[in-house]
Amino acid sequence: MTDQAVAAAVPVAGSVALVVHRRLAEESYARYEAWQERVAARLATWPGFLDRQIIRPKPPLQVDWVIVQRFRDVDSARGWLQSDDRLALMNEIRDDFVGNDDVHLFTEEAKHPSEAASVLISSRVPVDEEAAFLDWQRQISAAESRFDGFLGHKIERPVPGVQDDWVVVLSFDTDEHLNAWIDSPERKALLETGKEYNEQLSLTKASYGFGFWSGQKDKALPDPVFKSNLLVLLMLYPIVFLWGYFIADPLFAAHGVPFWLSLFIGNVVSTQLLGWFFVPWAFRRFSWWVKRDQPARVHLYGYAIIVALYIVSMAVYAWLLAIRGA
Repeated sequence: MTDQAVAAAVPVAGSVALVVHRRLAEESYARYEAWQERVAARLATWPGFLDRQIIRPKPPLQVDWVIVQRFRDVDSARGWLQSDDRLALMNEIRDDFVGNDDVHLFTEEAKHPSEAASVLISSRVPVDEEAAFLDWQRQISAAESRFDGFLGHKIERPVPGVQDDWVVVLSFDTDEHLNAWIDSPERKALLETGKEYNEQLSLTKASYGFGFWSGQKDKALPDPVFKSNLLVLLMLYPIVFLWGYFIADPLFAAHGVPFWLSLFIGNVVSTQLLGWFFVPWAFRRFSWWVKRDQPARVHLYGYAIIVALYIVSMAVYAWLLAIRGA
């Protein structure tokens, strides 16, 4: 989220801000803006609605549309979030969404996301069922919004070659409120309706909130996700290829260890190395770049360094493969 979006997300006294991120293909922009006019017309008569703001994408620093809708109180915001009117409007445009699906509810009493209680829920979804899966997730998000302490429901799509699962990051302000939702009959009923997505579902609970890896214990909002993902990839790629080149291939594959077991062991090692050592180290080294209030040249300088390091990593890997081939 940009500085403009952050400022817009801060609610005035007693109000609530519903902040929605949407990613679309560029050819859908005009259709999306026209659809937003219909949303505005319906919101204008919604009880408790105050105002709204649309923040267009500004690549490469911001690739999502950010919609900020302010309401007088939590009940008004949650009522809109779970309403049939909103669902009908979503059905008109849902096929145009191509990226991550984020919904955040901010109140003046809400704790910082970095202090929140969160769970990471991963699920394997067949490609031809992705639209149905996203519809199901929107039903879950609407139900979650009725529960006290709800902060956000973030959906991450699979990353080919890195992450095969869909990952949902769910955040509440306290463990008690999070557990109330996890143990609720409403959630159990929704899990039953989407049981075809639950065969390989896993749930990991954490008390770190959204800002753990970047060490943002004193910030109201995490640094831009796009930059964070680039730093994680910068650390992940060398670990994956070095593990495969020096350990998995010569020690596991050469001695008949099944690929599924070798892959699992590699993932265990890489995630532990990333989470505890390399990603926190990278965020410390690039803290000057991920800060929001920086001149454009600082952002561009950081991107240039990241791209150069990517190239070096790929060149080293290509060189190692060439040596082995020789």
